Amino acid sequence: MNAKERVRATLDRQPTDRTPVDCWLYERRFLDRLEAEYGPREQFLDEFGIDIFVGFVPYPNQLGRQVDVTELAELPLDDPRDPKWLTFTAWDEIFAGVNVAQAVAQQGDRRWIIAHMWGIVEGTSTFLGIENCWLNLGMNPDRMVAWFDRYADWLCGLVESVAAAGVDMITLSDDWGSNRTMLFSPRMWRRMIGPYARRVVDHARSLGLYVNLHSDGYILDVLPDIIETGYHSLHPVQESAGMDPRTIKAEYGDQIVIYGSLDVVDGLLAYDGEALEEYIRERFSIYAPGGGFIFNTGHFVQPDIPPQRLLRAYRLVQELAARDWAAR
Repeated sequence: MNAKERVRATLDRQPTDRTPVDCWLYERRFLDRLEAEYGPREQFLDEFGIDIFVGFVPYPNQLGRQVDVTELAELPLDDPRDPKWLTFTAWDEIFAGVNVAQAVAQQGDRRWIIAHMWGIVEGTSTFLGIENCWLNLGMNPDRMVAWFDRYADWLCGLVESVAAAGVDMITLSDDWGSNRTMLFSPRMWRRMIGPYARRVVDHARSLGLYVNLHSDGYILDVLPDIIETGYHSLHPVQESAGMDPRTIKAEYGDQIVIYGSLDVVDGLLAYDGEALEEYIRERFSIYAPGGGFIFNTGHFVQPDIPPQRLLRAYRLVQELAARDWAAR
């Protein structure tokens, strides 16, 4: 199987030749260290059989300033079908991502391509600021819901653009969780956020795209709702926030694909040598049996991770990914 076939089969719950593998190598300072000690990102992707590559869509707020909640009703939004959303790159000295057009051109035939987009709350926070976004969910719910209605329609237009560009999947990045609790109540999520996320998920699926949710933190309270909304996969399942892997695999592993498992702080930074290898083996033993698992880092690999540690980890990942977990 090639990478596209392998990932698609995993998302469709079909047999694969091995577990798909990803690694979020988009932090410039780490990539500089990796190249100095090993080689460029592309060499790592090839050597370790990385099946997925991400193209990043710019933040929706291109105004150059934040706004007040009272401005949202009349806030002008640039045309989501403008090609600039596929080709625009405004990354800084820290972030080394590529845009959607580059991802498709460079990797499209070789790897599964995901367009990373900014979801209902996370996209809104680029306009209001994170604290003001959360505050106004409680203080100005009517204004926020009216905005979410507009923004969901805008996102649907953007989904059409990335679909036409040739991506295989979208990620809606929307952090809803904190440590052992959500950032807002499950009831608020169901009333104010979930319906608009569903609109975007439904539209993406109608265009033949797969949909991944990236949400850090504890979101177990709404995981059944997330599954019912139609997301195909969930990244990263943050154990350090209270997302217990055994519970999630046992109760939801046949309903949503787990895309992650290697925490960059509590796993990759905290452990080394045999301890790290045991950490990785344990995650494979939990998530891989029966399929529905794509191994990935929980976030961008950070510059305080020794490159040789990542290389040792992924040599083991190669070995574990090749095992037949289907009948376990």
